[in-house]
Amino acid sequence: MSEMNIYQRMSAVTNEITAVAKNLAVGTGKSSYKAVGEADVLAAVRPAEQKFGVYSFPVDREIIESAVLTSVKEYNGQQFETKQQFMRLRVVYRFVNVDKPEEYIDITTYGDGVDPQDKAPGKAMTYADKYALLKAYKIITGEDPDQKASEPLKGKEENIPMASEKQINYLKNLGAKDEANAAVIRSRVKSWGSLTMAEARALIEELK
Repeated sequence: MSEMNIYQRMSAVTNEITAVAKNLAVGTGKSSYKAVGEADVLAAVRPAEQKFGVYSFPVDREIIESAVLTSVKEYNGQQFETKQQFMRLRVVYRFVNVDKPEEYIDITTYGDGVDPQDKAPGKAMTYADKYALLKAYKIITGEDPDQKASEPLKGKEENIPMASEKQINYLKNLGAKDEANAAVIRSRVKSWGSLTMAEARALIEELK
């Protein structure tokens, strides 16, 4: 097996795992549905990775959006305000050839999490990690997120991270050095005070 490269090993794992069933029940009543649980994905992936000498793990995580969603509901003539934490993560998931650790493949994945207490980061990590494995190994689940629209996130956003001073100065320098960059920045940035961290990061990547 040691002569197999990382692509051959991942291909072998893909052929080993035929499908993962949707055993996780989510919600109750009419809004309930079946989903693929992280435990089921790991139970299918672990033995196959061990058999073909692949080790996978999240090598990097980054918060790209964070907010507090506030909703107002009415009950018995009274209004109640509820808050939920929203978080979006970008995760780089690495697949390593255990016999040749310097040989690996990185896959970028994303995950969202919403929770009224402190579980939003965990939900976002679980979602991102699970789909990194599902997509990397082309695992059949019968689950297609595009077939059903998600419920809208209601409420106003608070505590969105704003652009850092370093990001703003970097963008100003890019604009000062090149008029084309300056024109793009003027078209995208209404004011430096309203620029969010995610918007600044995306703009910097585009100008690069």
